[in-house]
Amino acid sequence: MALSSLLREQDYVFDDSAIADLPTLQKNLAAIENLNSQVIAQVIRQWYLNHESVIDAIFDKESREISKVAKTKPQSQENTLENRYRILEEEVQKLQEKKKRDK
Repeated sequence: MALSSLLREQDYVFDDSAIADLPTLQKNLAAIENLNSQVIAQVIRQWYLNHESVIDAIFDKESREISKVAKTKPQSQENTLENRYRILEEEVQKLQEKKKRDK
């Protein structure tokens, strides 16, 4: 997941506005009743629209890392989504805590 990667590796692209808006992203993701990749992607995509520096970094990172990825089996997709969502939540928390300490 590109956002998780940015949170971990390029947290400097998150300006004060993006940091302040992370709770909104968390709230919107937590409100998803049925975890599926389209809904999660739509929530994240909507959040990106308000944060140009983050979306620019996503596109830049993706353009440098284009590679083929094997399709996953449908049985494992549900666990993968739950794991990615949990990782995203952890990375958001870490970034928020780091930015609070740095102020």
